[in-house]
Amino acid sequence: MFMCLVILAIVIGLPSSGFAQFVDKGEYVEVAQGTKLCPNVILEKSKGMLDPENVYWRVTSKARANGTQTVAAVILETQYDRKSGETTIKEGRYDDDYATFFKRSSEHKGMLLMISPQDGRVEATVEICRKKKK
Repeated sequence: MFMCLVILAIVIGLPSSGFAQFVDKGEYVEVAQGTKLCPNVILEKSKGMLDPENVYWRVTSKARANGTQTVAAVILETQYDRKSGETTIKEGRYDDDYATFFKRSSEHKGMLLMISPQDGRVEATVEICRKKKK
C-alpha cells in the first residue's frame, strides 16, 4: 500500500517539462506559456546575431485566435562589482513583450522559427534552452 502511494505521488508530482512543449496548430506551433527558448548559437552567429549565448526568449502568453504568442526577450549581462571583486550575471529585458508566430523548422529537427507577424520574416531559429554544464 505504501509503495502505491509513493508511485502515485511521483506520477502526480511530475514536472510539466516532461510533457509536450510544442503543439501543432495548423500552420503554426503553440509553445507552452513559460517556456524558455534559446537561439541556436551556430545558426544565429552565422546570421550575424550579436552574442546569441547571452539572449533567450520566454513565452509569456498562450496562443491567440490569430496564432500569435507574446514573448519577452531577455539578455544575460555580466556585472563586475569593483568593491567586492565579485562578478554576477543579471537578467535584463532586452525587448518588451511582443507578438510572434512559431513554426517548425523544416531544415533543423526539433527547432522552431520565430516569425514576425508584421512582415513574415524569420526573426530567429530557437530551441528549448538546455541547462549549461559547468
